[in-house]
Amino acid sequence: MNKLVYAAAFTLVISSIAPAFAGNLNDANVSHLGDSAAIPNYAQDSDATHRFDIHVQGKAISELMINLPEDVKINRGVEVRNKSGQKIPATVSINDKKVTVAFSEAVNPGTSLSVNMKGVSTPGYEKTWHYPVSVKKVGIKEESSLGLARVQTYGS
Repeated sequence: MNKLVYAAAFTLVISSIAPAFAGNLNDANVSHLGDSAAIPNYAQDSDATHRFDIHVQGKAISELMINLPEDVKINRGVEVRNKSGQKIPATVSINDKKVTVAFSEAVNPGTSLSVNMKGVSTPGYEKTWHYPVSVKKVGIKEESSLGLARVQTYGS
């Protein structure tokens, strides 16, 4: 029981001081993930849109890669828009469990993107879905991980 109390206290302390060290990510000089959501967020909806934001910083990006969790299918494609709502021209391919978005023109730093995966079907139970996201930066061959886009769905 004591271990549980200590673990909970430690978690609370770390979570309360971490934001002070993180600062404002929008001021960072590296691309990073932003907000995410399921629309609608009802787990039984077989035609939801799972979306997340990317803030492009540092270097321009030429490609975006999303790994799909087991049991997740995208039935109506992936669309990327800028902050103004304009569609960003890109070629999208979905192979097995990986989505690749190749932009027609590199996306410059200072751009905020909204990635919309349309027609997402999941097994229908409440869950937080984790999408590993990476990008290819202009002039660099290797993928750079941006982390996990977390999309929460809820049951009835």
